[in-house]
Amino acid sequence: MHTFMKPTALLASFMALSVLSACGTTAAPKDQAADGSVKPTAAATTQATAAVKMKTETSEELYEKAKKEGKLVVYSPSARANDAKKTFEAKYPGISVEVFKLKSNELMDKLMREQDAGLNNADVIITKEVSGAVGEEMVKPGRVYTYLPEDIAPKVDEPFRTKDGYANYLEMRTLYYNTEAYSKAPVSNWWDLTTPEWKGKSYLVDPLISPAFMDLFTAMVVNSEDMKKAYKDKFGKDIELTGTPNAGYEFIKQLYANNPVILKGSSDVLDAIGKAGTKSPAVGIAVSGDERKIEDDGLKVAPIYDLKPKTSVPDAGYLYMVKNAPHENAGKLFIRWMMGETDGQGAGVEPFNELGAWVPRSDVKTKNAIPYEQLNMWAYDHKGFYDNATKVRDFVIKLK
Repeated sequence: MHTFMKPTALLASFMALSVLSACGTTAAPKDQAADGSVKPTAAATTQATAAVKMKTETSEELYEKAKKEGKLVVYSPSARANDAKKTFEAKYPGISVEVFKLKSNELMDKLMREQDAGLNNADVIITKEVSGAVGEEMVKPGRVYTYLPEDIAPKVDEPFRTKDGYANYLEMRTLYYNTEAYSKAPVSNWWDLTTPEWKGKSYLVDPLISPAFMDLFTAMVVNSEDMKKAYKDKFGKDIELTGTPNAGYEFIKQLYANNPVILKGSSDVLDAIGKAGTKSPAVGIAVSGDERKIEDDGLKVAPIYDLKPKTSVPDAGYLYMVKNAPHENAGKLFIRWMMGETDGQGAGVEPFNELGAWVPRSDVKTKNAIPYEQLNMWAYDHKGFYDNATKVRDFVIKLK
């Protein structure tokens, strides 16, 4: 039995602020040295590979078997799964798709409780990571597995081919600025936000209520050597820690000391800095998936795609088959559909290939100004995040 916190408790700790404020610190994880530096991990290099099933079953073969099953059940935090459902049912009559919309942490809890009770309800899940818990508590134990057929696999970009599990889309959190106030990006280094020039002029979502935003801070802690180098690039001298374990923690401390404006959601951040005519001098961290809101609401903001040391960490929507799926063939057929099929042109991928979202396939043309391959991001180190997320959370609590 593992000694890590169960996902339900882990996510409740992000969302229940009354509980959070009473939490104390935790012992340093085994991958963290006494000085706070984080030892490099395998970053899930074996997490998905043991479970990946590469056999190609054509859509026609799967459809013949799936018609006998008649349905499939999907758990997903994204409403876009319903868009894929509509086109799938039109393409494959005789198979109905039931989509249950659940937040990723709720999805994990529901699936694990069902499996532990011997119930096999779900066939496919679409899920975001939950501070590394999906990789550590669902993929590694074999509760779910990656289905990536060999006719599609060569077109899938790493690390979503052999390491992290297949993601049919990914987003990220990065800085946005007002294009009426600035003709070009006013920030090029995360450490810029700790300087007097930016005091009170940065907006962010409260990471204590958003695990995805907390992942950005955790990435800085796990990759503290990168943050250390970026500090020297900015200030021309080595960093001096002020009682913090490493440069990642030091950045978080200095950012909070510079009076950022904390809001509830990404859309709030974009509204605060981007309304036309305001020429807001502030910048804000928002999710790239809100690019549609920018267009719809006529906001005057643009993302910063190149920040030192890295712009962000992927926030990916992973596709997994569920162990002992009762409608296995229909589930595989639906995953192929959402992948875009062999040529990447299938309609099932269209809801996920939008502004602010990237499909990590070399044969799917992005709608964004910059392709996925050029995004300057840290890899998502599932184990590193899993081992450090609670510690980072507790550190942020003490800063509030």
